[in-house]
Amino acid sequence: MRPPLADATIVELNAPEAAPCLRLAASLATKIAADLGARVIKLEPAEGDALRRLPPLLPQGPAAERSALFQFLNTGKTTFRLPAEPAARQRAVELVLTGAVDAVVVEEGEPLADLARGRRIGLVEIAGLPATVPPPHPRLSEFTAMALGGLLDMVGEPEREPLRLGGHQGAYPAGLAAFTALTAVLAAKDRGLAPEPARVSLVETMLWVNWKAVSGAKADGKAPTRQGARSEFQVLPCRDGWIALVFTVTQFGNLRRLVGPSRLDDAKFDDRAGRIRHVAEMYEMLAPWFAARGREEIYAAAQAAGVPLGPVYTPGDLLDDPQNLARDFIATMQHAAIGALRLPRLPVLWNGRGFAPRAVAEGAPPWA
Repeated sequence: MRPPLADATIVELNAPEAAPCLRLAASLATKIAADLGARVIKLEPAEGDALRRLPPLLPQGPAAERSALFQFLNTGKTTFRLPAEPAARQRAVELVLTGAVDAVVVEEGEPLADLARGRRIGLVEIAGLPATVPPPHPRLSEFTAMALGGLLDMVGEPEREPLRLGGHQGAYPAGLAAFTALTAVLAAKDRGLAPEPARVSLVETMLWVNWKAVSGAKADGKAPTRQGARSEFQVLPCRDGWIALVFTVTQFGNLRRLVGPSRLDDAKFDDRAGRIRHVAEMYEMLAPWFAARGREEIYAAAQAAGVPLGPVYTPGDLLDDPQNLARDFIATMQHAAIGALRLPRLPVLWNGRGFAPRAVAEGAPPWA
């Protein structure tokens, strides 16, 4: 099978002083392209990408290779470290861009981004703040991007400070948006058009992810915020873990039938307004049914009853999940220095086939 981006060559140019959240976004955008078959050349700072030193760390391999985060985000790329001296760095980037390059992905603050514009190469820039905010832009963290975008106000108990979401829920949506911009740049080039430069902002991406809060504020004059124990949908303990319970207005009858005859049949729970008004009482009634059963038993019964709930899995659970095993979703990648690594595939099928990750390749730079 010929991958869909097999004809594309993309350069990821890492700005030496880029905030980690921008590097995460840029790395994810080009990782998706590499998994889809593009030739991706990653140009790291002279000291190496800072992501090489970020946890979680693998138990074996050279120090510069042990970051599981770096390995995941850079599968399928060829990486080179640029010279430290500015003039030599510029000559090296110019040398790479003289080849057949279709697009360049850069982080805000990269002084050599104009080299791509001068060669009519498609450019995707990843920044922290919207373009309407006048420079100089402060160094933005993922946490502050989520705060400025309103997402932190949706997480945690209302009586305490907001909580940060696990993982990199700020940077990764920005990386996905940057990949979308990258495909637009490549499509323009395929049509013989001069590609317009694209810019992706983390703060604007957070507004996009959190769109319901913004539209709610516009419609009602008050933005929805975290509800804690008053939330309509909650996570309940079961015999061997936790279950996330969600249902639409048309599915509450299915939930009633699932848990059997109970006080949930009271008319005050018949409509959504009543359920929200009596939400604490409703979950007090539901809790014993869930506590007496295991995750898989509850999940199977809910699927049969048409109730969209899901077990809370640990990462270890996912390695042996029957659905993931059936789709061969957790693939094994062979790394020369580390050995076998198990990584998730790109969650895309192309003509019924998936894309397994390939190891990061490092070689002698062309300017050496």
